[in-house]
Amino acid sequence: MLQSLAQIHGDHPSLFGESEIVAPAPLVIEEEPTVIARHFNVRESKDWAIRFSQGIFNANGDHIEALSDMRGNRRLFYPSPRIEDAVGYDPGKVKRLKFMLYGGTLYEHFGDMLVGTCRAYQLLRLFRHSKEPIWFHYAAPRSVRSLRAAYIEDWLQCLGLGERFKLIRRTMRPKRLVSCAQIYRDLKFINPDYAPAARATLHPKLRRRLAAIQPNGKRIAYLSRHKLNHGTSKFIQEGELVEQLQQISNIDIICPEALNFEEKLSLWRSHAYIVGFPQGCLMLKPFVPSAGPDDIARMVFLVAGPKCLPSNWLSVEKVCRFGDVYLDCHGGLETAEAANPDTSGFTRANAIDVPRIVAAMRELSASLR
Repeated sequence: MLQSLAQIHGDHPSLFGESEIVAPAPLVIEEEPTVIARHFNVRESKDWAIRFSQGIFNANGDHIEALSDMRGNRRLFYPSPRIEDAVGYDPGKVKRLKFMLYGGTLYEHFGDMLVGTCRAYQLLRLFRHSKEPIWFHYAAPRSVRSLRAAYIEDWLQCLGLGERFKLIRRTMRPKRLVSCAQIYRDLKFINPDYAPAARATLHPKLRRRLAAIQPNGKRIAYLSRHKLNHGTSKFIQEGELVEQLQQISNIDIICPEALNFEEKLSLWRSHAYIVGFPQGCLMLKPFVPSAGPDDIARMVFLVAGPKCLPSNWLSVEKVCRFGDVYLDCHGGLETAEAANPDTSGFTRANAIDVPRIVAAMRELSASLR
């Protein structure tokens, strides 16, 4: 019933997005670049990806595309190709800086935040002990002066950047800027550097605390989404599923939103399996310290319905080689709720095969006793 995630077919109806491994790229080092802060680009647009613009230009005034974000094949917040046409650029109001480490963009969506800061993960491998701050654009209106989502700052604290991060709020021109191209792009590709960068990213003290957790090879953690009231995919009968899984003695029902980052990360050290529908929390696994994939929990992705499994996890599996698995558990339309689902707060609502999931979990549970 459980199948290898690495062997999932590209035409699987639940899988969407592209997944390829791209060659490692050198650091981006620019002399006398200009860093443009975030500005309204098209005020009347409802398209969040083009409503704002931000970016970095080389000494000749050309936009450095490698330092702007893309998601899949879509550009995010791209400025004009030339600096003189960039919204918000005023050559008379430029702050000079000796040196800048550029960490990319901080996003307020939990999953985007975890992977969108991949430039910072790469930089921390070289500049962990530097006193230089790491600078970020922030995907919020420029009038917002500090981080609005507490978990962004909590994550930066986990990285050891709580006192080192700075937000780009004005046009700046460092004598030298060091950064890198995306080593991970949502729904598109992953660079082999992502695996070692993620493993080295957490603050050393946090890594040591997590590594000291003694694994319990007999317990399963089910990460429940049934209390969420918004998101991408809603799984209609998940409440019923949770009630049945609670009857299996070695399964712990866990709502990730109730845990802090250290508690979330600890799950992969304290359990044999992590089970759940695709969700942002599962992107934490590459950061958990381990000597190999057998040291941390294996993940079981529950896959039900169209477009519920982004290619991101397939990309991660390709470079991290965790040996994670998935279970097809798409449900039919036996109930009125499944036939006419309430999607309020969600993009889509998918029916699930509760008996199939419970049977697989009972079998998995028995194998650990």
